[in-house]
Amino acid sequence: MLSYSQFSMLRRIVLGLSGLVCLLYAVLALIMRNPAPISPWLPWMSGALGLFVIFAAARLAGPDQVRRAKDELFRHDAQTAQRVGFWVALSLYPIFAIPLSLDLIAWPVAFAAMGTLSAAAFLLSFVWCDMRGG
Repeated sequence: MLSYSQFSMLRRIVLGLSGLVCLLYAVLALIMRNPAPISPWLPWMSGALGLFVIFAAARLAGPDQVRRAKDELFRHDAQTAQRVGFWVALSLYPIFAIPLSLDLIAWPVAFAAMGTLSAAAFLLSFVWCDMRGG
């Protein structure tokens, strides 16, 4: 049986690893100028595996411990991460507009980088907020 702090730590680690995979994918796509610098399934698989691990940990912890791990601070951190993810995703459009208009980057590469950077922004900002609060 996991305590709420163990469950929170595991959730932090899993979401952080998924965020790092997304960030790595985006950086490699931009550096290599390839929309699929590594397997395009990797970001999706890291998220799906993370989902499975978190749900399995929640089952091990039990409903009371999970409820304790999803307190007001968790909800606040999640809302903050959603705001950061939204604004990062929105800001990527003007940031990528200049290199796209100058043909410095191809559309498929920009699409791959922007998608994975948006996911990474949410995941990593949630982990950052959760680490600060806990």
